[in-house]
Amino acid sequence: MLGSKIWRRRRWLLASAALLSACASTDYGTRAAGDRPSDLTSTEASLWYQMDNAEADLRRSGSVVDDPELAGFVSGVLCNVSGDHCDDLNVYVVRNAEFNAFMAPNGMSAVYTGLLLRAEDESQLAAVLAHEFVHFEENHTLEMLGAARNARVTGMVLGVAVGAVGGPMALGDLAAAGGFLSFSREKETEADIKGMRYMAGAGYNAGSASLIWQNLQDELEASGFDRRRRSAGNTGFFDTHPGVEDRIGELNMRAAEFVPVDTDPVAYRAMIRPFLQDWLDDEIVRRDPERTLHLIERLSALQMDMGVLEYARGRILALRDDEGDQGLAREAFLTSIEHDDAPALSWRGLAEIERANGQNQSAADAYEAYLSRAPDAADAALVERLIEDLRG
Repeated sequence: MLGSKIWRRRRWLLASAALLSACASTDYGTRAAGDRPSDLTSTEASLWYQMDNAEADLRRSGSVVDDPELAGFVSGVLCNVSGDHCDDLNVYVVRNAEFNAFMAPNGMSAVYTGLLLRAEDESQLAAVLAHEFVHFEENHTLEMLGAARNARVTGMVLGVAVGAVGGPMALGDLAAAGGFLSFSREKETEADIKGMRYMAGAGYNAGSASLIWQNLQDELEASGFDRRRRSAGNTGFFDTHPGVEDRIGELNMRAAEFVPVDTDPVAYRAMIRPFLQDWLDDEIVRRDPERTLHLIERLSALQMDMGVLEYARGRILALRDDEGDQGLAREAFLTSIEHDDAPALSWRGLAEIERANGQNQSAADAYEAYLSRAPDAADAALVERLIEDLRG
């Protein structure tokens, strides 16, 4: 019943967003740093008030990653590309596996962990944030919503959804509805052009803008889901931005106007390393193994964090369980445990496969290795009983 109610609500939000997208836009011009609505009786002020409430709901939602260092890093990148607007923007790193980021008219800026996982360096992250910042600076969202002149509907579409049904699903409503307000090609091109200028002016590599879109397209093409494979050829940001192929070509052409800058993928990986296993777990539960395996292959190119990455590969293969997958999963777990960063769960995954294959002693050995590395594991008592049974 709850799932049906949530789905009906989301359909209503998306339908409302579609109606707003069809409205003729109102020109709000370029916003100056520190701008807030001056007419407190205006639709803009009402929307702003609702977004402030939505931001408070987001902070309480449990979806925000509580790590000051990570938040500070992402905020720093956004400040680098937004200049004097830095103080107008409040960054929230949201634990969500989708590739997404959005900025609300009041400065609430959500950056999804799925984006942070997929960016290979700070310049690629800067490219996405600079693009979204231009939409904020040029008031593209307000222009579209202002045409509707209905603060109740626009506020519902972009803000009130947060916290209305609780937790991540409510946040999903916000992202889905906000993203569905697809900007015109003219506004998207403006965001691309100015965004690249801002990122290059901040010292980032302009060529990285096309790379992150190319990586996303390749990942979507690897997806086992027909819907996502289709979207690879048509859209970016999953149905909310212009075609990926068009965007890649245009960004490559414009990047040639700037001097290339060295990037530092090693430093970027060091920043996200503490979260890598959790974010990969979030990918695994999406149940699109081909897509996630493609992502892991790309992340492995640095030959860093191989214990964590091979564990994730092993888990995906074991769960997919196609012909030959259990053998490949076993190899992945064995490779994982050769590395210092191997999670304790690599030994548990190996033990499960050995037990299923009737290799009782090696299974018991792997279980014991697991418990030695995770003595306080929630399943410790169960594993101890399994070891006793396997030892006979």
